[in-house]
Amino acid sequence: MTLRNTPGGYDDWDSAAQQAFDANTLFHDVFASEEPGKIYAVGPPLKRAFRTLLKAADLRIDGVPAKMNEISQSQRACVVEITAPVDTAKVLEISHPSMATRIAVSPSALAQYKGARAMFTLSRNNTLDWVRDWAHFHVDTQGVDAIVLFDNASDAYGADALLEVLAGIDGLKTFDVIPAPFQYGPVGDGRERTSVRYLQFGLFEIIRLRFLGQAYGALNMDIDEMAYGPDGFTVFDAAKQSDEGFLTLPGGWRYPAPGAPPTHAAHVLRATDDAEMYPKWCIDPAGPQKDKSWRTHGIKKLPDQLQDGFGFFHCRMISESWHYDRSEYTDLTLETDPLAQSLLGPRAD
Repeated sequence: MTLRNTPGGYDDWDSAAQQAFDANTLFHDVFASEEPGKIYAVGPPLKRAFRTLLKAADLRIDGVPAKMNEISQSQRACVVEITAPVDTAKVLEISHPSMATRIAVSPSALAQYKGARAMFTLSRNNTLDWVRDWAHFHVDTQGVDAIVLFDNASDAYGADALLEVLAGIDGLKTFDVIPAPFQYGPVGDGRERTSVRYLQFGLFEIIRLRFLGQAYGALNMDIDEMAYGPDGFTVFDAAKQSDEGFLTLPGGWRYPAPGAPPTHAAHVLRATDDAEMYPKWCIDPAGPQKDKSWRTHGIKKLPDQLQDGFGFFHCRMISESWHYDRSEYTDLTLETDPLAQSLLGPRAD
């Protein structure tokens, strides 16, 4: 059964883009809240067909009739509260003439990450040394003590390899590698394609509601991104102490020296006409933005919350070039960035 209609322009996409569109995932995760009898189901947007089906279906938690309430804030993800008079939810049952399924309810990890200075990301097939350097850098410079890494169906290694890497990082108090074996969505920059990249928006809701809602701070950084701030002041403290409980991190490309290995530490060059890029962020999850959905580059309707001295380096060649060929920058005029050299270079280990 197809749960989502194809978007406008779909027939003109190439076969790879069409196959990347997720028409059939029900939910990315179903998990317990801290409130007995209430669970969350998070996934791609319901759209008309599946919303109608779900409202007409017989929903049960551990065999007890349940009620649903959709609380989605985004057109690229759904969040559904489902409640029933049970103590500890274990299984969600959905019964309808068109389909029937049973879904195990994942436990809440809010208590595990309560008070943590946490960083999270979505990754696929990133070199394990890159993951190690990324984690080590942020533990060392920003005081990160917890990481949640969603693995998007890596086939170069298994989740155990990622867990082993994180287990070897001194200073990490807790971490999880969560399998996310779902379609990411079609590549490309057009609105028709970006608007149907559902996975990342769903994971933002999962990280907020299941993992980091009670953390001291949550830092959104990809494996090729390295956050920085003034000496003695972390991104977590800056976000926590701000009026909005939020810190916007402006970024810029950094490039490796010619012939240098593709490591974070090699990315000490910048373009002389360095262009702005979309920002990343750090948030106080229990602060003023507490009940708002997280997005790739900020919070909807919240203006950028910049602070002097904070930003991130976007390391150009820390990538499998899944989106486009990142090596195409030979026409740029590059110069050494003293800040990148001082922060990244010495940690080449």
